[in-house]
Amino acid sequence: MSTVIQKQYNRLSKPFGPEQLRLLESNISRKVPFYVRMQISSYEARTGYLLNELVNLDHASRRTYYSFFSSSTTEAISGAVKLVRHNHFTRLPDVTPLIAVFDPTSNLQETFDPLASGVNEAFAPGFEYFTNIDTLRDFTVDHPSVHVMIRLPEQLSLDVIDDIMLDATRRRVFTILDESSTDLSQVAPVSSQLRASPDVIVFGENLGDHRVPTACFIMRDDVYRVWGTGKDYNLHSNTWGGNSISLANVLSFLETTPGYRRLDSKVPRRIADASQSHTVATQLYSDHCSPKMAKMLKLGGLNKNIRSAYQTQIETLTHNGSRSVIDASGTYGVNLQGHNPMEMLDDVVRRHDVRHDYWNDLESLLSAEVGLPHILPAVSGGTSVEAALVAALLAAAPKKKVIALTGGFGGKTLISLIGTSREKFKTPFGPLYPHVSYVNPFVDSGRDELSKHLETGDVAVVIMEMIQGEGGVRACPQSFIDFLNEQKERHGFFIAVDEVQTGMYRTGRFLNCIGKVTSPDIIAMGKALSNNVFPVSAALLSAEVYQKAMATNPDALSRYQNQFRCQFGAHVAIHAIESGKRLGLAEHARTAGEYFRSRLADIAKDLDFVKEVRGEGLMIGIEFEESKLPKLLRASFGGLLASRCVNDPLQPVLVAFNPDKPFLIRFVPPLCITMQEIDAVIETFRRALHSGHFGLLKPIVTNLINAKLGRY
Repeated sequence: MSTVIQKQYNRLSKPFGPEQLRLLESNISRKVPFYVRMQISSYEARTGYLLNELVNLDHASRRTYYSFFSSSTTEAISGAVKLVRHNHFTRLPDVTPLIAVFDPTSNLQETFDPLASGVNEAFAPGFEYFTNIDTLRDFTVDHPSVHVMIRLPEQLSLDVIDDIMLDATRRRVFTILDESSTDLSQVAPVSSQLRASPDVIVFGENLGDHRVPTACFIMRDDVYRVWGTGKDYNLHSNTWGGNSISLANVLSFLETTPGYRRLDSKVPRRIADASQSHTVATQLYSDHCSPKMAKMLKLGGLNKNIRSAYQTQIETLTHNGSRSVIDASGTYGVNLQGHNPMEMLDDVVRRHDVRHDYWNDLESLLSAEVGLPHILPAVSGGTSVEAALVAALLAAAPKKKVIALTGGFGGKTLISLIGTSREKFKTPFGPLYPHVSYVNPFVDSGRDELSKHLETGDVAVVIMEMIQGEGGVRACPQSFIDFLNEQKERHGFFIAVDEVQTGMYRTGRFLNCIGKVTSPDIIAMGKALSNNVFPVSAALLSAEVYQKAMATNPDALSRYQNQFRCQFGAHVAIHAIESGKRLGLAEHARTAGEYFRSRLADIAKDLDFVKEVRGEGLMIGIEFEESKLPKLLRASFGGLLASRCVNDPLQPVLVAFNPDKPFLIRFVPPLCITMQEIDAVIETFRRALHSGHFGLLKPIVTNLINAKLGRY
């Protein structure tokens, strides 16, 4: 195998050792859910509250900070920048924002601009980089509207940082303080020692002592306000960052730090209360994470007091007693063997060897399975898509153009947004990579559009989802894929396949592209690779892509090979692949999926507002005809259906829905779902479809009353 291990790049440089393994073993044994979007997580709530207290440690005038979690520094920085740019957009929509970055290591520039293309042409444009703080200050004098990001603040005096922050306040621009390099085991956060309060503060893998994939950006209440609306509260959200195992390790580590020891005694008590009381956790989440999200979850009855989760069953505690909810959402495809697969304890947790290179084993396993010999470790769908795009553009240089498909969703990082076609998720966050065009494969003119782009000779890569998840469970037509295969031979571009949702047996095969795309050059994998236990994903590269990218910029590719090289994550992924094959999950997904779709079609055939049931395997969508829905309910129809299902009096069911797509419900359950459970899901969904206006609105009214009474 080809990997050259460069430890200086690895943000997960410390092993997932005995203490961390014991914590994970405890969570699995107690059936603590890894990540479920039908609960305000006490882990998120407690960590958000604790970070607010830590950054306010020495401040006479306290500021309220809200936390958004992610799985890596890259994602957290992207979120912080998106927040600043959105605030800028609301003030000056016609002025392109610019951020001056102090980064003496040049690491961020090498990540966002590995080809040294400049402020307007970088993979993530809109940054001016400085290794000298005085040069940056001179630049802000000449550019008074520029925002400021400070990385490695420990290399500057507190007075210098304060002066820069106060100057930014006078200029009415925003500041980001990147504390991902602060050694929290030795000192309190730098932000807690400043006179000025940064607008946004970034923490990275240092939150978990560089042992778990975790990060966050926290924002002052006045800066967060732009995302505190009913329209935009879901515009940027957590990317696995709220998972229980990462944040359990964060809390455990932070309790040992100097900053924690200086906190008022009420803070540990409040954190302990939130670990036991869902009411307290809900309040802390609202106060220090996302108030609007808390409100929307409570309104839809999606803030359940979860006591345990195992396989497809989620046990909740209500004021009327316990209820078992069938998980038909699978956290949008993360679930492979269901919640808390107990065999992980003996097969992985108790056998993990911190000295072993599991990434080398995983690279060999996937090479044999898929035929692509090189791997770039990642920690989420977004980071795997980002790695895939960066590798493609490095390998294809000097070609610059990316073609993505209309309806696709690449991710939420500044680079993975290249694969996202919807302007809503991009417009407030620009500038973004300029050399991207979107081709619609679902219309007859799609091939002509693609041909015009290819004739320019500048297309580096075409990135596609075989079945668009966020785009509505729409399969890319095979005729378009066949045309793409033909044109690749003629024009010499790369094909990158995003299998983040469709991969790992989900659609009845290991990867959906097998047998459809003749020779994919790059494959992004995620979600189920983690087995819903630990954040891990990966991008797979052909020998040609790897060699050409290495020839263009070996340091950039080495960074992606090493920055997320957590050995425990690779161990989990190996087990997920092998157990999925041993359990015959691909065959089960095919058989169960055919049955699921046929049952859905049966209950929907007499309903004129059902437009289509579609999907492959256990990735299923049902779309509704907008014009045939009551006008009063159209804008929130999917959310009302989901609320009705999860609050069903006979058998609650969690389905997947997107507030931005109110005419679509998705079913992406754990692949271990049984036929009997599918029947139960169908019956609950049938009751929801036939419940009428009042039946759909009733759970909302009930939830409002219960929320006022503090009941769940």
